[in-house]
Amino acid sequence: MYQRYLIAVLLVIVLVGCTTPPPEQATQDPNVTPEGVRITPDVVYGHKFGMALTFDMFQPENQNGAGVILINSGGWRSYFPNLYEYTADSIRLKTQEIKIEPFLSKGFTVFWVRHGSSPKFEMHEIVSDLRSALRFIRFHAEEYGVDAERLGIQGGSAGGHLSLLLATTAETGNSEVTEEFEKGSGRVAAVVAYFPATDLKRLVRDFKASDPEILKQMPALDISDDQLTEYSPINFVTAEDPPILIIFGDRDFVIQGELMYQALQEAGVESKLVVIPGAGHGFEGEDADFALSEAVNWFEEHLGEK
Repeated sequence: MYQRYLIAVLLVIVLVGCTTPPPEQATQDPNVTPEGVRITPDVVYGHKFGMALTFDMFQPENQNGAGVILINSGGWRSYFPNLYEYTADSIRLKTQEIKIEPFLSKGFTVFWVRHGSSPKFEMHEIVSDLRSALRFIRFHAEEYGVDAERLGIQGGSAGGHLSLLLATTAETGNSEVTEEFEKGSGRVAAVVAYFPATDLKRLVRDFKASDPEILKQMPALDISDDQLTEYSPINFVTAEDPPILIIFGDRDFVIQGELMYQALQEAGVESKLVVIPGAGHGFEGEDADFALSEAVNWFEEHLGEK
């Protein structure tokens, strides 16, 4: 009788042991990757037309206190896919979508910011969204583990244009708004722009002369000449602008980075121009890796501890 009882107890222990997950699985945080990157998706920084304006935040295990804002924009549309995916018990980065791991490995917190897309939303609304996102991140910087004075911004093509525009037209905020964060500064400490548009009036003129059909793909540029001037960063360069790195290929159909660089140099802004031989509008392979290393180095140099 005693032996039967003992066997039954042992059988229960074995069965319980088989169904209980290992301690490390039971305590695994599903929002932290195996590499220790905490992913916070869809942080809401505003609303309009019943739609949430959001960004994703990526916090490395060893934060360096600086942040990089990546503008999700191509053709003034925020349409790129998410940078992460969930598995049964964890989350991982989809590095094939966009390479943010070099920033994370250096300790940078990354903010992947979306704006209201063209053609539903026009240029002034797109810019307004991003100014709100920047102020929101600055306002909450401490809780995100970053210094509000050590924020960089980066984008490519339309995202490069918007990065430069926010940097050259930084505002002190609107004291009449109800949202407290909107009253704050919109300044950044460093900028990286890949193959950016910098003079929208000239861009539209060039497209009309060479390839009018391309403008149909960019309804955000269907605005008045005054607005094209208002949203061209080249018109607002001053000596107060933050350090700016511009990278583009010599086979790009939008060759405006050099114009911006010349304006920055004339104003005495710390700036650097990198031209990649043979690259077009968009970087691939070794060109993409080289551009990314230049960007990481630029932010390391200019977002160091103050």
